[in-house]
Amino acid sequence: MKKLFLFAAMTLTAFAAYAQENKPTVKLYGFVRNYMDFDTRENLSSNSDQFNMIPKDELLNAYGDDLNQRNDIHLLSITTRLGLNITGPEFLGGKTSAKIESDFAGFGTSNTVLRIRQAYAKIDWEKHSLLAGQAWHPMMGDMMPDVFSLATGAPFTPFSRTPQLRYDYKAGKFTLTATALYQLQYLSYGPNANNLEASTTSFEFARKAVIPELYFQARYNNGGFMMGAGVDILTLKPRTEYTDAQGVKVLSNQLVTSLSPTLFASYKSGNWGFKGRVTYAQNASHLNMLSGFCVTKLKDNGEAEYGSLASVTGWVDVTYKQKLEKGTLTWCLFGGYGKNLGCEDDFVSSSMMYVRGFKNLDSFWRVSPSVIYTHNAMQIGIEYEPTTAGYGKMNADGSVDKTHSVTNHRICTILKYNF
Repeated sequence: MKKLFLFAAMTLTAFAAYAQENKPTVKLYGFVRNYMDFDTRENLSSNSDQFNMIPKDELLNAYGDDLNQRNDIHLLSITTRLGLNITGPEFLGGKTSAKIESDFAGFGTSNTVLRIRQAYAKIDWEKHSLLAGQAWHPMMGDMMPDVFSLATGAPFTPFSRTPQLRYDYKAGKFTLTATALYQLQYLSYGPNANNLEASTTSFEFARKAVIPELYFQARYNNGGFMMGAGVDILTLKPRTEYTDAQGVKVLSNQLVTSLSPTLFASYKSGNWGFKGRVTYAQNASHLNMLSGFCVTKLKDNGEAEYGSLASVTGWVDVTYKQKLEKGTLTWCLFGGYGKNLGCEDDFVSSSMMYVRGFKNLDSFWRVSPSVIYTHNAMQIGIEYEPTTAGYGKMNADGSVDKTHSVTNHRICTILKYNF
């Protein structure tokens, strides 16, 4: 009997040691972040105006006054962030990890509510890795601008976090990526409830198409130098049904498929850093870019055909880290430019265009300097963000000419405590 008790005790001890050894490790991280921003003009924005994109066009009254030329100021801490990094035991020979990340920039009856930013699990083998869950869209997550404004360079660069299945293959200095993505928080524009003359955002356009959004990328890393290229393929079903000439509702099979290639590169040497990206974006409203699609043909039976609206955007930023006796100063200069290219075919009506932004937008640009001081857990910074947009007369293909410009001057300050 004593031998039996001894064997049982040894077994329980070994099991407890094994369980402790294979228990996931959880690390809490995050920050308390306060933004104060001052604007001289009304803007296209979100997240209580903290996510700033472009200034709105002139809105003239009978006296010739521009009603959109007015100042406002905000001080908010809704982007305060909490996250968990989790590492666990091996699975099928691979290292396992997970992330849960949230902030308070969702919207509900109380205006700001807790929302999921990222929530994924990952298995990492020596040359292969597989990620499942909500994470940064790989079209922008592998390289972001170094500005500290909340929009992180949008609309000059893609911006999205979305549910996905991502596979990476590492071959020496090259990484190949294939990702299937599904919309949730960042959505495409399209017709409202099958009404071609009303616009809305919905994940139904992507879901009803069944085909997931696909992204393929090749990236090369060599010390401080990195460059890559990728292409995003999005398929939407704008309508599930339509009414034919006999007044009968019929299932719609028309899809709109768009291609958005991108090129990017970065280089770091000592205290200097350089980054840049160029994107040709078709129907990329779900990426917080100023594009969409339109109806190019209405058939006699009531069915519609569609065409993607395109834009080209580019940005560069230069950073320099200056070490001080206590802490560091990080200087950054960001520049971005975007141009509306319209559609390959003429649209049927301007009311049948579904875009993020404004239909009479021609081009937009920004040159933004910033500096941020970091000492231990605390950061303070200031950023000057002037953004100019050109508006004009829209042509039949969605391009714009005969333009005039408006500019918003934004001053943004940040106070951030990291933990």
